[in-house]
Amino acid sequence: MAGGAAHADVAIADDSVELHAGPSERLPIKVRLRVAATPQNDGKTAPPPTSVLPLTSWKRDGEDWVAEPGSKLGGLSVKVRLHGASDGHSELSIETKVTAPTWLRLLSLELETDSVGAEVGGRDLRPKKVTTKAALSGLDPKWVILRPNQKPWTVLVDDDVDGVKVQVLPSQVLVQADLLSSETRPFMFFQQCTDHWREPNHKASLETRLFQTGETLSTKISLYQGAAVPLLKARYPEGRRAAFVITDHADQTTTPTLYALAGGTSNASSPRFGKGGFLGKGLPITKSLWFRSGEPAPSASWAHPKHPVLSPFQKHLHTVVVYHNRYERPQVDPSGAGRPQLDDPLMASLAVKLREAGWEVIPHSATPQSDDRDSTDEALRFFEQYGAATWIDHQPYTNCEALTNRGFQGGSDGIADLLERHKYRYAWSGIDVPPSPVLNLLSPQKLDQYTPVVYPSGRLSTGAPGNLWMFSTMMTYVESSRFFSLYKKKSLDQLEKERGLHIAHTYLEAFHPAGSKFAKRNLMQAGKTPGEIVPTPRLEQLIGTLAGRVSRGTLWMPTMEQLGDHLRAMGQVTVRLESDGSATLKSPIAIHAASFVVPRPSLTVLIDGKPLQTVRSDKWETVFFTDLAADQAVKVELRDAKGRPVSLLKPAGSPTLIAEAKPLRDVLR
Repeated sequence: MAGGAAHADVAIADDSVELHAGPSERLPIKVRLRVAATPQNDGKTAPPPTSVLPLTSWKRDGEDWVAEPGSKLGGLSVKVRLHGASDGHSELSIETKVTAPTWLRLLSLELETDSVGAEVGGRDLRPKKVTTKAALSGLDPKWVILRPNQKPWTVLVDDDVDGVKVQVLPSQVLVQADLLSSETRPFMFFQQCTDHWREPNHKASLETRLFQTGETLSTKISLYQGAAVPLLKARYPEGRRAAFVITDHADQTTTPTLYALAGGTSNASSPRFGKGGFLGKGLPITKSLWFRSGEPAPSASWAHPKHPVLSPFQKHLHTVVVYHNRYERPQVDPSGAGRPQLDDPLMASLAVKLREAGWEVIPHSATPQSDDRDSTDEALRFFEQYGAATWIDHQPYTNCEALTNRGFQGGSDGIADLLERHKYRYAWSGIDVPPSPVLNLLSPQKLDQYTPVVYPSGRLSTGAPGNLWMFSTMMTYVESSRFFSLYKKKSLDQLEKERGLHIAHTYLEAFHPAGSKFAKRNLMQAGKTPGEIVPTPRLEQLIGTLAGRVSRGTLWMPTMEQLGDHLRAMGQVTVRLESDGSATLKSPIAIHAASFVVPRPSLTVLIDGKPLQTVRSDKWETVFFTDLAADQAVKVELRDAKGRPVSLLKPAGSPTLIAEAKPLRDVLR
């Protein structure tokens, strides 16, 4: 606390631990473990039940108290340590070591306090009062204010947990730190590998994750006496409010349409090339392509007869064939095979240029058809030239080796080990939400439940990697009129207002002949010169709209790799409150433009005693960003509009956190 702090003492009282931050402030806490584990799992048996283990046997270890529950944990060794720091705060840490291979569904440390209420930092980085439940997953702040009958306490949970749940009961508050929870790591896979995508198939959920001998799970919970002003880690760099990621799938791609999408015209020799499309606005996307597109689909024998006598239906098909020939868009079979992609030297050359321009070029499976391990390995080697780190399955219901079919397992169809060998870090989960003008996949309105979007998958099978992260998307392959209605100004404004995340599953090269059943989904159209393809004016307008928001600093448009790397890096940043009212930030790796939000306006921010220039403020909050060097702590101090120090731990004139959280009407500029 400001002005000096007493040493935090810890005592054991009956079945609780008591934290002391002064002569009259005490916080009794009941501590429990929640564990759901099993020594084996085949993905088909029922998930293991949850055991609740109260921690009541504490032993002295120097100045600390330690509990080591040994029974009912199988291949897990757990140590919980309670430490009273000299600056007045307390630390509760847990370290779990795996002593034998174990499948985990849940591992949590639960705290119960006699509190009458709680507040948290919401997904939109605004303070929220918890009425019944709150669930803060990997991308959310884990900052909780407890309201016991005496003075409030602030609880900070490090981001190496999967999530934090807060439950408000009539006279108690439960804070559950989930070191691992399958709720935050959804993995759905197809139970069958079918010959056609229309054949019946069902998805199953994998409820457990495998941990190998020697692996650890740990976290630290810091507890401070007082209702602190939150210093919340923001998700995106440079103080940007929202992120918009485009993952464009290969199914509609040809060499001419990719040129058109990238440069605004399929004619690469045109002086207009590079002035339109995504290159014209300097925006990158994540573009998936096939290493080989498979054998061309056979053309109809009647397409060019010597003496055409065609029925009306054949005349229509003849028109389609002429269209495909004119625009170098050959027919495809149901798998998507038949359109050359990276087996076309022109496309392979373009892909190199796109990578140099900041695009992410990645595999969409190896080919449109089911592939053996050697074919997948060959494709992954080929994509090394593009630095690919993201994988997107194609038709996982028919591609047996798809990660979300059999690919996550071992055996002849397994590819998870190949992805690890080639240093892949991200993979599409196969989970799509329906198209909606509500673009934010984080769903801040659903604060009572986890909403994982980008998250660690964990080890899905024996021999599979444990460091792969998954991501979910919004499906947008719809009629073009509906597609553009998704991205109206109102929807994009709301995305930024909520500090949201949108990952789009797109087919931006859709280009079908008039009269076909997919023509209404076209986002490409015929150009002015013979055989030329260009983006539709509305697509060019949307690209310009997104570029404008990027230029003004409110929107971030990264590739999937850039998004994932920054989120993972920010998850390693620790925030610690100091007794003099300042805070320290520390990261084990260097981070550029790490951003933070304080829900108080008009603040001056000092970093290591020097005023920071990268600070933005509006009527409700202050946002700042700074570079963090590896393993180098920096000190953050705040000053109000009159230059007076503002204590993060005991803010002057701010008796409650909620008093600082006025309704945010419009923070966009």
